[in-house]
Amino acid sequence: MSYKINVINREGDLSSIQIDEGTTIRDAIEDNLEIDNFGICGGNCSCSTCHIYIDPNDFSKFKSKEKDEIETLESTNATLTEYSRLSCQIDFDASYNDITITIAPE
Repeated sequence: MSYKINVINREGDLSSIQIDEGTTIRDAIEDNLEIDNFGICGGNCSCSTCHIYIDPNDFSKFKSKEKDEIETLESTNATLTEYSRLSCQIDFDASYNDITITIAPE
């Protein structure tokens, strides 16, 4: 069964894309949208180019970040917020259906 996520790109445009349970949010974005310099390490939690902000209304649905994700985020010059995540580290779960995420600036 496919589900939906809402993605706001770096230009502020909103798209809704389909995603299957167990797929990483990074992979769903890469498969459905053309975003320059997004997820370039291939989902290995090493570059933070798949940095996203989860909508505050959806954030409580997610598990906490693990150590590798925290370290990768903190090692970048990215603008981090309490809603920052690496999309390569989030396996989609049915409870995330219809969430909204924003792709962080480069």
